Amino acid sequence: MQSDYAIPTLAFVALAILSVAADWRRHRRREADRAAGRAGWMPWPLLSILSLIAAAYCAALWVKGN
Repeated sequence: MQSDYAIPTLAFVALAILSVAADWRRHRRREADRAAGRAGWMPWPLLSILSLIAAAYCAALWVKGN
């Protein structure tokens, strides 16, 4: 039987990949986008760090098993 921590671990890894990609896209925006107010407010680096910490915790519980 598969562990209950497999799906949360993979979800947090996917969230980390999404946040890194979104942060990369945010840094590539032109200055005209920022001047028009389309820069966004989401703290992508913080989200990626927190999701990686949560993924590591869930992966540790997944490896440990029951």
